[in-house]
Amino acid sequence: MNTGALNVRTAIDGVEYGDDAVRQWELDRSRAALTLLKQRIGDERMRELLAPDLAASDAVMAQLPNGSGGAWRSAVTEMTVAGIDADRFLTWWQGRLAGGDRSALLSANPEHYLADSSGGVVEIIETIGSGPLRFFLTFHDGVEIADEGHEEYPVRIGGTGRLGDGTEIARVMHEFGDGPDGLRIRLTIQFPANAPEHVFVGHQWHFACEFTNWLEGAHAQA
Repeated sequence: MNTGALNVRTAIDGVEYGDDAVRQWELDRSRAALTLLKQRIGDERMRELLAPDLAASDAVMAQLPNGSGGAWRSAVTEMTVAGIDADRFLTWWQGRLAGGDRSALLSANPEHYLADSSGGVVEIIETIGSGPLRFFLTFHDGVEIADEGHEEYPVRIGGTGRLGDGTEIARVMHEFGDGPDGLRIRLTIQFPANAPEHVFVGHQWHFACEFTNWLEGAHAQA
């Protein structure tokens, strides 16, 4: 019989904890367990396991550029961070990419199924839209994104994401600069304009999650 709202309090070694503390412990251990499973599965087996999902995502995403008539639409996530500056974060983050640090790349987001940056081009399997998508991200100059290049963000790192067949399906511009309290970040991704709304919103949250975890990693290694 339901007698009202559930309220659980837990005592461990005489210290009482609320439900939020237990849920935080669960989240921390879930991250660790998920990262371990990804590491043990490995890249080749991960591609095999997700092959049906990747084929379905390819079929949907490959149609978007032509269906959009060449138009692109941006999704932007902005972050203000105290306790770390741009140089310190970028040194750590770019070091992880250049060194192919699988642990840092996979653990940044639960929907990073594969992230291999060891060859210069970053092979990624992550959720875009309603399921996992495999694409290849290359950072390079000359990325064309409207409204990029804000004066308060002197460091700008742009790139393009392509499917395995070469179809361009994403453009990114990561902008970094120091502000009054520390680091400021502006993360922009563009998809073909007729992509579903959840593709844009989902990646705004995706950016927020992965960069928060990367920021914590950089800060912890100071």
